[in-house]
Amino acid sequence: MDREFDLINEPWIKVMKPDKSVHEVSLRSVFADAHEYTCLAGETKSQDFALLRLLLAIMYTVFSRYDENGDDIDPTDDDYEPIDTWRNIWSAGKIPMAPIDKYFDKWHDRFWLFDEKYPFYQSNAVKGKSKPISTGKLIGSLFESANKPRLFSDRSNEGRVLSYPEAARWLIHLISFDDIAAKQPTPKKTWCGKLGLIAVRGKTLFETLMLNYVADSESIENSTPMWESEPSENFNRLIAVPDNQAAMLTIRSRHLYLCRENGMVNGYYLAGGDYFDEEDHVNEMMTIWRGYEEKKNSPIIFRPARHDSSKTAWQEFGVITAFPDTDKSNDSGKKVRAPGILQWIKRLKEVLGKKYMVHIETAAVLYDYGQATSLPVIDVISDSLSFHETFLEEIGVRWRNCVNEEIGKCEKCAKAVYSLSINLQTAAGASGDQLSGSNAKMQFYDRIDSTFRQWLESIDPERDDLIEKSSELENSLFTIAARLGNELAAQTGNSPIFGRYIKPDKKDKGKTVYSSAEAMNKYMGTIRMILTKAGENNGQS
Repeated sequence: MDREFDLINEPWIKVMKPDKSVHEVSLRSVFADAHEYTCLAGETKSQDFALLRLLLAIMYTVFSRYDENGDDIDPTDDDYEPIDTWRNIWSAGKIPMAPIDKYFDKWHDRFWLFDEKYPFYQSNAVKGKSKPISTGKLIGSLFESANKPRLFSDRSNEGRVLSYPEAARWLIHLISFDDIAAKQPTPKKTWCGKLGLIAVRGKTLFETLMLNYVADSESIENSTPMWESEPSENFNRLIAVPDNQAAMLTIRSRHLYLCRENGMVNGYYLAGGDYFDEEDHVNEMMTIWRGYEEKKNSPIIFRPARHDSSKTAWQEFGVITAFPDTDKSNDSGKKVRAPGILQWIKRLKEVLGKKYMVHIETAAVLYDYGQATSLPVIDVISDSLSFHETFLEEIGVRWRNCVNEEIGKCEKCAKAVYSLSINLQTAAGASGDQLSGSNAKMQFYDRIDSTFRQWLESIDPERDDLIEKSSELENSLFTIAARLGNELAAQTGNSPIFGRYIKPDKKDKGKTVYSSAEAMNKYMGTIRMILTKAGENNGQS
């Protein structure tokens, strides 16, 4: 079939302008005008992450071969310093197009959505190997099962037939986040599906691209993105761990081929793709990590970690900013590793200067691990977090420990709210399966969310006093916790005021009194003990 849809020059990537309007632009335009866009603005945050990784892979590849003027370079030359090119581009305030255009001109035949030999991000080898799959599963806002449609959907049957621009976006997304239900053969999990994704957000798309582009020799040397390699006919293939960022960011986790008819995409073929053994030296930059000691006194092994869907980004602050010096009391912090992208931001201090805020975005695709043979996608989570750059420096060690301590106190307060709710319900006559404190605990986290975020963002480790800032937060937390406790008590009505006698055990001759007054006294005492810096006389009861 004829070659169709030039990804370099035809619009398909969604971006947002400062006036909040969303536009589709080409690959060439997204680089040329990145300084005029605020961010990527696709259908889901996971799609934005998938496309960001694609754009970064292009940058790693281009600037491993050309400088900002488009002149050839040798990244193995001892005199070559990638950070110098980074500084020049950052100072210019926009992506230089001479090297981008030079690369696109040379590799133009690899950037067609449909092509007999090199369909972009696709494999002709999978075509016809199985039955075509409905686009409902390709659409990442649906992730619809191939066997049955979503019960509640924002798409009609007509909406499942995709334009080339939308199909291109979801193509990149599916290779990053597909489930494991492919039949030809049963594939491994996608690489991005294993990650707790993290990126640094700038004021513009240009800044976001630059802040996530790690310009060091190890990252850019031997840059080989997936589209430059010859098509493979081997499905579910074990490969070596990628040794450069361009390869890491474009892992072919799935073999996929789009079906087209009358200028629209109406299905696709799918098979298992490439995977590698997750060894300690994996150089993924855009994930959080966890350290494991498989045997006592054995070396710590680090593996990518997923975000906890029950926690906000600020609750994961300790994992996101997990530099080895964070916790000197815990074996010198041997089990912690900061995301590579934050290690890079720390190195950029001299370029970015003092007093700047680090804005973090996180995302993860959630799978149903109760379905071991398919791992269907059940949700996409995303969040953001902002803090002062000095949290990443040596001066920020005490402050990082302080923030982690306050997060721990929030968790203890949430448990106290949970217990209060249970005790109030018991005093009102509920028992057994009728008892639940989860909603009350959720209310507490909802109420303190903006308070904690604003407090964290307001901290300047070089200027502020640690004890004063801790007291400031704990006073706010105490007020919120006390108000919520009173509201929960009021919601139970009048019956729990006098309470009930409950015999906790058949063998126990004593009885326990459950009343709203008793529950509140116990709760407030617990909150005061947790929030020790909130003070004794804050007028709360």
